[in-house]
Amino acid sequence: MGCGPSNNGVVNAQVNSNAAFTPMLPSTQQQKRASNAPKTPSAVKNVLITCHTNQQNIAEQLQRGLVNHNFTCYILTETTPQSIVARANLIRWCDVFIVLISRSYQQTFFCMETINYAKDVRKSIIAILTESNFQPYGALGAISATAIRSMILTNNAISEDVITELSNVISTQTNKKNSKNVVDPEKIEYNNNNDDFIDGINQCTILICTVDDGSTVGKLVYDDFVTKNLNVGFENLSKADPKFSVRKCTVFVPILSPQFEQTSICRSTFEEVRRLRKPIVPVIAIKNWKSEDWLGLTIAGCTFFRISDKENAYKPFYDSNRMTDLRVEVEVACRPIPSQAEREQAEMKVLKAKIEECKSKLRTWPPPRKPRTMNSMADRQPVRVTLEEPSAKLRFAHIHHTITRMDMKAPPPMLDEYGLPKRRGIDCMISYQWDSQELVRKVYEDMSMREIDTWFDIWGSMQGNTNEAMATGVECAKVLLVFLSKAYIESSNCQMEFRYAVKRGKAFVIIRTEPNIQMEKWMLETIQGFPQYDIFSYSALETLINGVPTIDVIIQAVRKIAQAQPPDIVDDCSKELFELRCLLDDARDTISAETGQSRYKTCTRCNQQFDEYTKGGCKNHRAYYVGGNIIEGRWVCCRQQEKDSPGCDPCDHTDIVRVFTQDPSYGTWTWQPS
Repeated sequence: MGCGPSNNGVVNAQVNSNAAFTPMLPSTQQQKRASNAPKTPSAVKNVLITCHTNQQNIAEQLQRGLVNHNFTCYILTETTPQSIVARANLIRWCDVFIVLISRSYQQTFFCMETINYAKDVRKSIIAILTESNFQPYGALGAISATAIRSMILTNNAISEDVITELSNVISTQTNKKNSKNVVDPEKIEYNNNNDDFIDGINQCTILICTVDDGSTVGKLVYDDFVTKNLNVGFENLSKADPKFSVRKCTVFVPILSPQFEQTSICRSTFEEVRRLRKPIVPVIAIKNWKSEDWLGLTIAGCTFFRISDKENAYKPFYDSNRMTDLRVEVEVACRPIPSQAEREQAEMKVLKAKIEECKSKLRTWPPPRKPRTMNSMADRQPVRVTLEEPSAKLRFAHIHHTITRMDMKAPPPMLDEYGLPKRRGIDCMISYQWDSQELVRKVYEDMSMREIDTWFDIWGSMQGNTNEAMATGVECAKVLLVFLSKAYIESSNCQMEFRYAVKRGKAFVIIRTEPNIQMEKWMLETIQGFPQYDIFSYSALETLINGVPTIDVIIQAVRKIAQAQPPDIVDDCSKELFELRCLLDDARDTISAETGQSRYKTCTRCNQQFDEYTKGGCKNHRAYYVGGNIIEGRWVCCRQQEKDSPGCDPCDHTDIVRVFTQDPSYGTWTWQPS
């Protein structure tokens, strides 16, 4: 298994006995058989096929087919090659990165690390979905949504038609100039040196590691953490006799620099940190420096911090600074989080108990099973809502409130019914390019004051892997509030965010921050029918539209559109857990059918479908409705104008008939029940 050749050896292939892996190169006979293949440019294309070892056989079929079309191919799995130097080199070496997507790939850290790095170094990605009932999510879903080509594999077979189609796509890609540190994969050695990683006797929660050229920054971070009473250790790996052990820390904070990347003990220490799956919070200590070797792979997708000196560390950045943001990120990383396996075991235990309960209620077992094959190539479709013209006949003033993060603590984790971290639905995700951040921050503050549950990257939402955090934000949000600019259109990260939102069927509200923005046809078609506003400065949000401040028009649109969107179910589990979830769902369907009762009801607040097992998903108003005589009528809690407007406080669904009731003592109104 791994990156070696397929079981059918390649004739005349030159093998380097010291190589980390053996390539699949076209032989003379294979070149003859490839005469009918599409013509490729004179420069040979380098193709990397990455997969979980469960798909090794498929990868080897694909490799043989592409070699017949005169491409140079290697296979990269979660286990081979083991050397981070060789793995990083392979990804930088390739012109096209082919990923075989599966549940196993999604849930394996060393697989996800590779596609995050391929995205970071801007490789052309081809996504092949190998399981008909699985749609990728998180970073894998977002990155694959931007692939130059996606396809679904049927029956685990690589047909000649598939090879021909892939060959045509690969041939159109431009050979990219690789990093200066790229080595021919045939010649690279394993680089598995015998250097020890740091394994001293002392224990600490946070371990800061540096070498001489980053020691000043490392000491700066250490001193700050000590003043905040954090349990922190400091290790200069340029010195002998380490005092601390990476095995005994909770969070690893490397101070990255050119010397760090070139030091063998740093590499072996990183190898051990990765093997133990310790959280890594990197700090880059050298101005304008970027990794050109293995470090790029190990921090791919990580939230990192550029701190080069004391002035840079504490320079005010709106209401915070880099050092404060670093400390918050480290505090978040220190929280104990169960592994995927632990999380799934906890859920499976609960599901099995619920399935046994269903068994006792059914006449026969197992229940009829519903097919769950999905069209992973098709985009989900959002619900488009017709919005009424804004109107206010009485005074409806807007006051902007500023919110500060200077005393911000790491936000508490969200727990599910098993006491484990979970996804939760939110109203809105803000999507923007950083040049627009001043305007975006003010809008976020207004949304917070109006009780809109919003994902905003710099307000505690961007933690851990940035690609994963962004993708989770898209999945959880009902609406994407896009601050559209020319820089947004040109940003690869913004494009990935937008494309993934389209894939997940998200609704949009568009704010144009400058005139004359040129958009591709597919983007124009995507936002057609959704509300769009020209807001070139914050003052435009204070202007009135038929008596209503523009900011209120936008926020009321976000809330109403969000309420109409159905839940976005993410299949974020193993095959075994997925099967249990489906079995329980089918059993509950059968119970309803046998009792002659409809399983689903319609919520009298939000009109969404729910059943007796649904928890949350609806919202009511936490305060009361007032006005209509002296001031414009609105809900005090969230400034919504409509009496039956979407709520702002999370609650369960209800099918009880609600009555709008006045309190004669105060002249205010509420829904009963709320």
